[in-house]
Amino acid sequence: MTLRVAVDFGTSSTCVAVSHNGREPQVVAMDGRPVLSSAVYASPDGTLFVGLEAERQAAVDPSRYEPNPKRRIDEPELLLGNSVVPVREAIRAVLTRAVQEARRFAGGARVDQLVLTHPADWGGIRTRVLRQAANGLSERISLVPEPVAAAVFHAENLSGQADTIAVLDIGGGTVDVSVVSRAGNPGHGFRVLATKGDPSFGGADVDQALLQHVGRLVSNTDPDAWRSLIEGRELADRRRRRVVSQDVQGAKETLSRHTYTDVPMPVPFADAHVTRNDLEQLITAPLGRAVELTAAAIRESGVQPNQVFLVGGSSRIPMVARLVHERIGIIPTTLDQPETVVARGALKAVPGEVPQVQQVHQIQTVRVPPVQPPRPMAPPPPQQFVPPPSPPKRGSKKPWILGGAAAAVIAAVVVVVLVLTSGGATPPAAPPGRTIAQFDYEFTMPQDWKQVAADTTYREVRVKPEGAEQGLDTIIVQELALAFDPAAERERAVGGLRQKYQQSTNLRLSDLNENGRFADRAVVSYRQQVDNATVEWFVLFEKRAQVSIGCEYTPAGRDRVMAACDQVVRTMKVN
Repeated sequence: MTLRVAVDFGTSSTCVAVSHNGREPQVVAMDGRPVLSSAVYASPDGTLFVGLEAERQAAVDPSRYEPNPKRRIDEPELLLGNSVVPVREAIRAVLTRAVQEARRFAGGARVDQLVLTHPADWGGIRTRVLRQAANGLSERISLVPEPVAAAVFHAENLSGQADTIAVLDIGGGTVDVSVVSRAGNPGHGFRVLATKGDPSFGGADVDQALLQHVGRLVSNTDPDAWRSLIEGRELADRRRRRVVSQDVQGAKETLSRHTYTDVPMPVPFADAHVTRNDLEQLITAPLGRAVELTAAAIRESGVQPNQVFLVGGSSRIPMVARLVHERIGIIPTTLDQPETVVARGALKAVPGEVPQVQQVHQIQTVRVPPVQPPRPMAPPPPQQFVPPPSPPKRGSKKPWILGGAAAAVIAAVVVVVLVLTSGGATPPAAPPGRTIAQFDYEFTMPQDWKQVAADTTYREVRVKPEGAEQGLDTIIVQELALAFDPAAERERAVGGLRQKYQQSTNLRLSDLNENGRFADRAVVSYRQQVDNATVEWFVLFEKRAQVSIGCEYTPAGRDRVMAACDQVVRTMKVN
């Protein structure tokens, strides 16, 4: 029995989907709805309430309420009332509630895999916070960009095989646009070509605009009473304000299906009559900007999409589809419950199982959708450097290679070694051990090592010694697609690395060696300092792919890790 859970942690709402025993993803209803409010409330005793419970508690003390913790991900802490709450803990409270609801839906089953979605333009720092917030909620945690999840879902549920897709996601607090294309090899999913975003507009802003419009319609009856309703701090005012806000949100949703509706109002106000035309006049400008972002992302990608998919609850507003058609020239596609598409697609975008390790020559191959790091995604022109590998993701002590932005680099030494293409030579026969075949690569590791994680964001696999899963001793493998043949353009690869090495004076690098050897393969090496461990990186360039092998060890674990590292590098093969 296996339970896979996907959580689409959104600005104003969170959606959860589950796949039980390999079945089709199902959406988990929470608080009677397909989405859970992402709001949190910190009670005086330290309890963090989530969702509808948080919204109810907010009527008692609004200062302890945070409606959009995702918007605060760049801040270390939140001040909720007189409580200081780390942002990571606020996010963890939402994720924990989501996982609890998923387990309830599945009859209390243990979560075997947790898939978290994130905006395509989130970098390593933000995704690290998200991953840390989820620590302990599942044995395996995977991350996938939201537009890739949406594209995979649409591709599997619609006829036709669109090679390039634009995804316009109008969520509760943000607009995110991405252009994704199918990977070069059939069955390998999608990669992000371009992404744009507007963090200042979303469904909550539509609600606020409609509330202000309702105020203009009814406040003339009693301006002071309206001011008390909107700004009053008395408990009665806060409760009435919460009810009115919910009714306004309901009116917005009704106007997506009907041309008019009425908003019930408390005494002394008359009910407000609002029309779809009223709403469209209020949001024409921000929706126009969202569509212009879509056009800009398409231009940046350099490819005209075959289809445009609308994602997010506010994409139901009919004006969105009309503007997209007028500006882009494509009739967009929306499925039922667009706010659930990303969560459902995430389970399809990530492999259902981490491949079981097998004896050598008994390989279980698992293919997953390739996911590229955030922009820039276009291949560098010939005169520019080749981007070095993306940083590995291992909690808060993440080692960074050349090009890792804003890396906090302290305390020990890293040796990074680039394995150059060896003229197409076939790697030597693999010694006995366990073989992993995932993404576009395969390798053999010692029999007493095991795979502990897979991450589609960096096409990453992590393995550790059995019995030492919580320690620092780790081997990390990452894959990055290249836009040129490194066998034919060796100097472009090495020269680009050299240039970046020379520019990265703040990363405390040393000992660049462009003509070394490791595991009987030609290498380029350099050193870097990180925290509390040594990491030796080996990056293989082969078949337009760059595969990075990072071997991280503590002083006590050096011999064991480096022996395993030798075997992994020696047997690494790109398919």
